Amino acid sequence: MDWVTFVQLVFGGLTIGCVYSLVGLGFALTLRATELINFAQGEMVMLGAFIGLTAISVFHLPFLAVFVVALILTGFFGVFMERFMLRPMLDRKAPLLNLLIATLGISIALQAVAIIVWGREPVPYPEISSSPYVDVFGIRLQRLNLWILGLGFASMFGLQLFFQKTMTGISWRAASLDPATAALYGVNRRTNVAITFGISAALGGGAGVLIAPLFFASFGLGHSVLVKAFAAAALGGFGVVGTMFGGLVLGVVETLAAGLISSEYKNVIMYGILLAVLMFFFRPTIPAGRTITEGSKVVVRRTVDLFRDFSPPWLKAVWVILSIGLWLLLPMVCGTYTVRIINMAVILGIAVLGLQLIVGYTGQFSFGHAAFYGIGAYASALLSMHYHLPFYVTMPLAAVAAGLAGWIVAPILRLSGHYLAIGTLAMGEIVFLLMINWKWLTKGAYGIYGIPFPRIGRFEFDSDEAYYFLATVALGFVYFFLRRLTASRFGRALRAIRENELAAVVSGIRAFRQKTRAFVIGSACAGLAGALYAHYLSFINPESFRFGVSVEMVTMVVIGGLGSMPGGIVGSLVVILLPEYLRFLADYRLVVYGGLIISFMMFLPGGLSDLARKPAWWIAKKIEARTGIREGKRGSAQN
Repeated sequence: MDWVTFVQLVFGGLTIGCVYSLVGLGFALTLRATELINFAQGEMVMLGAFIGLTAISVFHLPFLAVFVVALILTGFFGVFMERFMLRPMLDRKAPLLNLLIATLGISIALQAVAIIVWGREPVPYPEISSSPYVDVFGIRLQRLNLWILGLGFASMFGLQLFFQKTMTGISWRAASLDPATAALYGVNRRTNVAITFGISAALGGGAGVLIAPLFFASFGLGHSVLVKAFAAAALGGFGVVGTMFGGLVLGVVETLAAGLISSEYKNVIMYGILLAVLMFFFRPTIPAGRTITEGSKVVVRRTVDLFRDFSPPWLKAVWVILSIGLWLLLPMVCGTYTVRIINMAVILGIAVLGLQLIVGYTGQFSFGHAAFYGIGAYASALLSMHYHLPFYVTMPLAAVAAGLAGWIVAPILRLSGHYLAIGTLAMGEIVFLLMINWKWLTKGAYGIYGIPFPRIGRFEFDSDEAYYFLATVALGFVYFFLRRLTASRFGRALRAIRENELAAVVSGIRAFRQKTRAFVIGSACAGLAGALYAHYLSFINPESFRFGVSVEMVTMVVIGGLGSMPGGIVGSLVVILLPEYLRFLADYRLVVYGGLIISFMMFLPGGLSDLARKPAWWIAKKIEARTGIREGKRGSAQN
């Protein structure tokens, strides 16, 4: 490779890295001001791209004016989003994970609106300049890249001046470092948070105008840079200057890896470097104050158990009989399509129960659970097709394979908080990319066809109704296993770590060892679910196990209720079934779905467990009244 090609690669890397920096700055600002990971940041990129497209195509504005208009309009939308969608939750100090899922709802709704307004098909940007190339010292460079670098660096320089030279910027910095002390000096937190969301959205919108001419304006544009922008912010320590350099470094590493090593493995190399930096340069600290999974503490404290010792002995028997009756009747009264959707929800529910153990009971956040789901699916499929092993052998082996993978990556649990989130995200992306690139094993993007249906003896589970019973039995086994596990000494140790890790360590609990065990068990549950998924559809490809599936699983956990095993099952049913029953709304169904997610997080901060809690308390009180056991006697009844 000659030096001209090398310079062009570096120049291209700085160009895309500039976009990563702008979007990553939005993440860094919102995280420093509110401790929130804003998933809607990607949709600000999409919104800016479509605003720019409209300004160029309809109003024929010059590119510089388009960039400024996109900054202003997306900035105003960011303030609107904070004021009317997030502030009610911020004022109530809602758990951070609930806020994260609320931004996911905003993201889903905005994508749906973009599809309605601008369509599903990617739209190319008009030519920005009549002469696309320019020679600089004998090196041919794209004029568009110069525009991107110029406007991107100008935006970052202006942002730095704002924080260093203006009283508003200085007060923002003070509030991000010590909100309580800043409030004593008259710094208004609400104003600061509104400014933060406005600036973050504006940076995302500006990045959308810059990146769309390189690719297309589409409703999925934001997701193409979301993960890497978040990685850039983590690489820079979520600081303003650090994120600027983090994005540029990430962009250069990506293009050099593609040009010098392999375009197929460029992202694997990039995420591998990110993991190495996180593990060796970001020393873990024991969490203090608010944590991203603090909502699980609220749910578990308020859990109502109707089958304690003070309940009559017949109640549990009646409940079991009714549950079995409903289980047997459900496939008979529902249509084939509904049973198929329920099967998918049940299969995902098994993986979600494993994630509930990791997130809800241990307090460790994971954005890479779909990776273990995929490992289990591929392990079972390959063992059954190449070695002709029966399903009742490949399914437990798939769980073992996923659990082993969880044990291999368990050192990542030494990270905490948002660094653990980005670490698990990077791990999940590496596994997803290897699934695509290891064509000799996984057949790449084409996937594996013809996976046999499960068979026990001569009976084959080849119908939706038959598979319903297989999947629900597996779900029941995992549920009761995890219920017993969380009620054991091991479960009590996990709850102690979640409540106060420092106190747990002082009490003699080996926190890292217990977290590793929980992570391995949760990963094995995902592998078991993956095996069921592969044999149910008879086809798998890497797209079924990408980052979005991990986010969907986290959504199921939060909507069902952090720290609630029944809530994990209910959450998976709601997240899978709800969009299907909104199909009559056509393109508007995802707008409504996103709005419902926001409403869940706004009015049910403990998830659907909150909705069931009041009736459960009422029933428990009635049981106490009928059995004659009062509140004061409950403790003696339990002992």
